[in-house]
Amino acid sequence: MQYDKWIRDWKTALAENFFLRSLCLLLGIGLILNASVFKTKERIIVSPPHVTKEFWIEESKASPEYLEQMGTFFATLCGNLSPANAEYNVKVLLSYIDPTMHADVKHDLAAQAQYIKKHNITQAFFPSSVHVDRDNGIVTVSGEVVRNIGTVRIDKEEMLMRMKFTMDNYKLSLQEFYTDYPGRKGEKEKAKEKEEGKP
Repeated sequence: MQYDKWIRDWKTALAENFFLRSLCLLLGIGLILNASVFKTKERIIVSPPHVTKEFWIEESKASPEYLEQMGTFFATLCGNLSPANAEYNVKVLLSYIDPTMHADVKHDLAAQAQYIKKHNITQAFFPSSVHVDRDNGIVTVSGEVVRNIGTVRIDKEEMLMRMKFTMDNYKLSLQEFYTDYPGRKGEKEKAKEKEEGKP
């Protein structure tokens, strides 16, 4: 009687042992397959903190919001200069300039950076408005600029930065970049009137 009970317990233990071993084997195979064959790539979209609006880009065009964000970025990059960051700003700017124009502008930008370093010039730009011409890819950022040589303020005036962007194969390129000073036009007109003898 006890022998029969022992046989039954032993057979039950063997079946239980076989079941647990099979289960462990299946779990092990599942883990290996999950780590190799069924592995999927995940992409997490992270928005940088300075992006404040949703935007889109296509192969050859971009939304006005994207152009506005990039225009503001370049205006801040080029408007805030010092001997410490001039060369770095030129390097970042060159990475966005159309490669066909590199040779034309690289030397000029490097010379400007050296001039800023040599004369200890600092410039701070305070943007106040942004206008986007979507059809032509032109962004105009206006604001006040303050320039110092060392600790002496030498200038404070309104400045407009105009940038023309192009999209090619989803890549943004800076095609044109120039500055304008609306207050200087009035000074030129006054100087011309003075030369002509007008009051």
